Amino acid sequence: MKQTAALLLTFCLPLLLTAQSEINWTINLNTQQITQTDKRVFQTLEKDLAIFLNGQTWTNDRFEPEERIEATVFLTLAEQTDDGRGQDSEVVVPNQFKGTMAIQTSRPIYGVGEVTPVLNYQDKRIGFSYEQFAAIQLSEQSFTSELASIMGFYAYLIIGLDYDTFSPLGGQPYYEQAQEIYNRLPSGLQNAGGWTAAGKTNNRYFLLENLLSPRMLPMRRALYNYHRLGLDLMLTDPIAARNNITLAIEDMQAANQAYPSSALVQTFVDAKREEIIEIYRGATGPEQNAVIQMMTRVDPAGSGRYREIRAPASAKGRGRAGTR
Repeated sequence: MKQTAALLLTFCLPLLLTAQSEINWTINLNTQQITQTDKRVFQTLEKDLAIFLNGQTWTNDRFEPEERIEATVFLTLAEQTDDGRGQDSEVVVPNQFKGTMAIQTSRPIYGVGEVTPVLNYQDKRIGFSYEQFAAIQLSEQSFTSELASIMGFYAYLIIGLDYDTFSPLGGQPYYEQAQEIYNRLPSGLQNAGGWTAAGKTNNRYFLLENLLSPRMLPMRRALYNYHRLGLDLMLTDPIAARNNITLAIEDMQAANQAYPSSALVQTFVDAKREEIIEIYRGATGPEQNAVIQMMTRVDPAGSGRYREIRAPASAKGRGRAGTR
């Protein structure tokens, strides 16, 4: 009997650990640009990433299955090459990869059986080393690998953003955990790639810096007003809900003025552009005009899209709403 129980525990423990994870990750790996490395390495990489991400908890809170954060990752990889070895052509560096990673997350909307996008972000400066069958591990005391650091960093950002939508500034502890991952990076990594504070304003460093900056507190307040006081109330009080969403957009505009070219504001806009258009198709003329003006200032590249707000409300836009 004890042997049977032990066997059951052995087989069920990984499943239990996965079920406890706050994030339900879907990993999509694109290796079409890989030409020389054995593609079987990436089958192992995909499995190792799923085990690493889904197989551990990131908070001390218990999430019910329906409360888990849905996160989809699209990782496009190429081999890293070196043209400084006296060769006529570039040489592939073993176990070294570069690429891009798109991350999309969502949270449920209260009472309507729908979800709303929270994060829609593309990291264009991914780089890491990976050896087949080498487990991906993240330590709270020391640096282990850049791949573990990148994925752990995003796990905490995703959770922090989710908590910010459910309570005012609720994500703070998780942004601080992401900061700890950054602090454990070797100095060479802190000053390179997607971690660097030099030049680029839309990378991992600046996304986290925005979330921790006092100048961006209106933006974080907007996350709560938009979701918890807006979408989550849309079913019971759509007028008050839409007013709160308008206040959130005003806060976003204030944050954008205080911090021009903010990575966080652009990330929010990329996630919410379509949703905002649908929400305000059912609004009054003055509400529509105000939102079109604000969103055009914040998102000038999408200015033409916001004029669609004046089009008749679609079936998709009616009754749309959004607690842990």
